[in-house]
Amino acid sequence: MISLQTFQDLIGPAAWPRLLAAGTLRSFQPGQNILHQGDPGGFVFVLESGRVKLLAYAEDGAQLLLTVRGGGQLLGELAGADGRRTATVQAMDLCTARYLTIQQFEQFLAKHGLSTLYSRYVTSKFDQAVTRQVDLAHRPALRRIARLFHDVVRLAPKTASDPMRVPFTQEELAASLGLARSTVAEQLGVLRRSGALASGRQLVVADLELLADFAAA
Repeated sequence: MISLQTFQDLIGPAAWPRLLAAGTLRSFQPGQNILHQGDPGGFVFVLESGRVKLLAYAEDGAQLLLTVRGGGQLLGELAGADGRRTATVQAMDLCTARYLTIQQFEQFLAKHGLSTLYSRYVTSKFDQAVTRQVDLAHRPALRRIARLFHDVVRLAPKTASDPMRVPFTQEELAASLGLARSTVAEQLGVLRRSGALASGRQLVVADLELLADFAAA
């Protein structure tokens, strides 16, 4: 499950509002792309609220879910000033974020003595990416689905009208996790029969602790 410390927690309650104030407020609707894979860098978003999913696309158009993120994180910082986006970032909820150019962001880090903490944050992101690739390659389908659901619910914003709902369709799950739709349907049946998921067409977590057990199995 997601263990990445938020940038907000890392820099502390004094620096976080200053970082937000340094940027320009932007809002994104559910399903709207915030960043596009392959686009040039040059700026960073500071995610203030809402959840996003990071998606990678192969040349044939196949989609893979890299991870999900919640408020308090940075988006797009790894592209730097001259690189290109390695993933598409898509809003899952109504998201608010602050836009800063790379120059503005680097000046903020230097001014507040946060460059070392930022380097630690970037390193932890790479470490999590490696763990994610291991999961995709070696973990059973049930565990992968349960981990995703647990992360999505845990990252739900306080303003979410239904924080236990997982905003994915079965088709999106299959494509995002690289699984056959029949496999997804079978594993969702296991979770529903166990009581971890509620019955019905929507994906709604009924027992978060039980879901966590499946995610750790």
